[in-house]
Amino acid sequence: MTSTVDDDRPSLREETWQLLVASILHGTCTPFLGAGVSVPHLPRGSELAATLAKEHEYPFADDTNLARVSQYIASTRDSAFLKTLVLRHLEDRRKVAAQFLRGNPPENHLMLARLELPLYITTNYDDYLEEAIRRVRSAPPFVEICRWSDRLVQELDKYRKAEPVQERPTIFHLHGHVSKPRSMLITEDDYIDFTVSLSQRPMGKADPIIPHFIRRALGDTNLLFLGYSLEDWNFRVLMRHLIKQQKILAYDRNSCLSIQLSDNNMSPHKRRLAEKFLEEYLRTSAAIDVYWGDAEGFLEELLRRVESGRRVNGDDAA
Repeated sequence: MTSTVDDDRPSLREETWQLLVASILHGTCTPFLGAGVSVPHLPRGSELAATLAKEHEYPFADDTNLARVSQYIASTRDSAFLKTLVLRHLEDRRKVAAQFLRGNPPENHLMLARLELPLYITTNYDDYLEEAIRRVRSAPPFVEICRWSDRLVQELDKYRKAEPVQERPTIFHLHGHVSKPRSMLITEDDYIDFTVSLSQRPMGKADPIIPHFIRRALGDTNLLFLGYSLEDWNFRVLMRHLIKQQKILAYDRNSCLSIQLSDNNMSPHKRRLAEKFLEEYLRTSAAIDVYWGDAEGFLEELLRRVESGRRVNGDDAA
């Protein structure tokens, strides 16, 4: 584990920045995007959970746990009602955000699009990144939704077999998309079903839950996690089922796993303990480095370095 918390500075170590930027310039970095990327335009899971808990008189103390609050509502009504309710809340927030954005995608998503990567993986339901890529690139992205249930397998076309390319990137919605409410992982039952499906149709099968191009990216590229918290349910599911169980992180020593965490109220001592936990939990030979701060600050620094690298490479080519 590469320590980043000898003092209060949130930044990655310089060697991690260099490795991360180099992988972006070569198109060999795969970002995973969490809810913090869309803040403040859309709510975090904990914020949405608290709102739903209050509306539906959730009786337990963990009223910021979206999976559990959603499970309670779904059990008293049904899953379709719950997902329609969540969509309505997201749409209401998006309408409010639109007044400030004035028809533009959020800046975080525009910065992500300007990284010009071939593949983006997200646990968010929204289509902000699609909008940003259409604005920045010459061609719209390919959008894939994870087929984590038999019903989704029947309703959606098979995954594209072509590898993602920088000229027209692929966005993979691991936990569902607003265009397909049934695809959205929200309740505890959804996460259980996802886990069961992943074990019954593992990545190596002909018709896997996770397409082969995702598996190759996980094994062959540097991973960048953005917009997560250590307490984020999606983050824990990702780490456990896509990394630990699948044993994907068999990197060489030149690989890195960079994580931007928004738990920036932690003391330096607790940050060191959290990084130690990640090191033990993942048990990977990849260099793990954590940036403690919001997604916007991280992306601004990352894009500045990437654009500087492009200018240098352009000068060298000339």
